[in-house]
Amino acid sequence: NIYPNPTRGLFNISFIAEKIDNFEITIVDAFGKLISQEEKQDFIGEYAKQVDLSNYPKGIYMIQIRTRKSFVSKRVIVQ
Repeated sequence: NIYPNPTRGLFNISFIAEKIDNFEITIVDAFGKLISQEEKQDFIGEYAKQVDLSNYPKGIYMIQIRTRKSFVSKRVIVQ
């Protein structure tokens, strides 16, 4: 879950991992430039993080969450 979207720069990422897994959470801009990367090893439970992109240009950013078996990509719009 990513909210609010669109945003002025501050937004939240949250999800629940029901099984122990390794996570990689990556934020890239529209050109594929790496903005942020975080890894969680052997994680289970609720993940919640506030992200601040207010110092970055307005535009579309991709939030990518990768596990051993899945990949989710969501767009967030910074206005």
